[in-house]
Amino acid sequence: MKKEAFFCAAVFSSHMVLQREKAVEIFGAGRAGSRVTVTIDGCHAQSAVKESRWCVKLPPHSAGGPYTMAVTDGTDTFTFTDVLFGEVWLAGGQSNMEFELQNCKGGRAELTACQNDQLRFYNVGKCANQNEELLESERKNCWRVSSEKACADVSAVAYFCAKKLQKELQVPVGIIDCYWGGTSISCWMPKEQLMRSLAGRRYIDVFQEQVGSTTDEEFERDMQAFQIKIDAWNDRVKQCRAVDPDISWAALSERCGACPWPPPIGWPSPYRPAGLYETMLQRVMPYTIRGFLYYQGEQDEDYCKDYGEMMLYLIAQWRADWHDEALPFLFVQLPMYAAKEEYDKGLDNGRWCILRQKQQWVCRFVCGTAMAVALDCGELDNMHPTNKEPVGCRLALQALQKVYGFPVKADGPVCTGCRPEGHSLRAFFAHTGGFLQLKGPCGSAFETAGEDGRFFAAQAQVQGQTLLLTAAKVPMPCQVRYAWKNFAQTPLYGAENLPAAPFCR
Repeated sequence: MKKEAFFCAAVFSSHMVLQREKAVEIFGAGRAGSRVTVTIDGCHAQSAVKESRWCVKLPPHSAGGPYTMAVTDGTDTFTFTDVLFGEVWLAGGQSNMEFELQNCKGGRAELTACQNDQLRFYNVGKCANQNEELLESERKNCWRVSSEKACADVSAVAYFCAKKLQKELQVPVGIIDCYWGGTSISCWMPKEQLMRSLAGRRYIDVFQEQVGSTTDEEFERDMQAFQIKIDAWNDRVKQCRAVDPDISWAALSERCGACPWPPPIGWPSPYRPAGLYETMLQRVMPYTIRGFLYYQGEQDEDYCKDYGEMMLYLIAQWRADWHDEALPFLFVQLPMYAAKEEYDKGLDNGRWCILRQKQQWVCRFVCGTAMAVALDCGELDNMHPTNKEPVGCRLALQALQKVYGFPVKADGPVCTGCRPEGHSLRAFFAHTGGFLQLKGPCGSAFETAGEDGRFFAAQAQVQGQTLLLTAAKVPMPCQVRYAWKNFAQTPLYGAENLPAAPFCR
């Protein structure tokens, strides 16, 4: 890019959705001493270029369009057509947010019916380093109108969430997709933020130790070899899914072989702490949005006890970057997962339980957050379950209720307490919708313990909005827990068929 050039940030293009009913920030780079004017639907706004940057704030505008937007510095002009005002959300995280619509359960059929002018997506280019490749990726990128061709590689979770929001709100909905599979939470925060805490510094120190003396050249060589292997594996998976779109993970693994993961470690890696914050997230901030959608945490299993603290830092950082400390932050609680080999041996390290517990803690104590429970959407031996529609729809329910004020049920049963009753234990619940229900076998989903803290599988009996739990090996129960394993049955639902959150009381 030439010095002193005038341009808009790459996230601004024809077919974009601008946030309704908020002052909208249009930004980019420009020539010193010039002024930038933005015009749309008869509205004009200006701002001076300062230190080669400019940001023009448009006054709030109601939902509607299409409009034409012109951005000029008096010498050059950019014109964007088919611009809508509506609701805009940023979807972030790792592979389960990244999981593409074309690969999810029912995705192929959904693509044939996804044509919708009121639904649009912008996928932030996946670039690990700030170089010409990143700039070239941005030059080719643009907003897409929902169609079979345009939506194949968008986030399935974000798509289903946006689809439901658009249907219920009856306004345009835009999604900014910004994610990368296999990334830890540390990838999405600046180094300065990570260095402020022991938890954050631990990510940097461990990564440095893993890199060791590996040079950038050695990493690039190893990465090229890895890319050949992973591309070949992905091609085999694609071919299998083309024949059988709903093929199970077990069958895929048998036919395609084990996924060649993890990739090499080096400082140019996209998995380095703070890396993608700089090369992806910063490229679109602070595009005016309604809030954040987030699905991440699988890669932080080794740091599970710090995850709640790290989420606090992430939420605060993103809200500060978007100049709004109250921006809604909606996220997905991790589903059930365990490697089959460990599950068959009865091994369970409990780390995913801790991650879910930390996510619940964040939802409870951080204002403006909401959590979509996805326990029942997990698959044994598959960290990337394919049933993404319920996950996206549950995120949409959280938004409809807690952000837009719709009178909908968004939460499944939540245990509020328990009390002993003879040789049994009665558990009480909120958000039942009127009654509880058990769908499918319980297995060891419910457990009780006495004062010694040793938990044993318990039988569960629904009695209205309560559960009566009994375990032969626990004659004097005083504690109860549900779905407190990395992978277990998840039979408990409320009247609205929303799953209960895991609990330990």
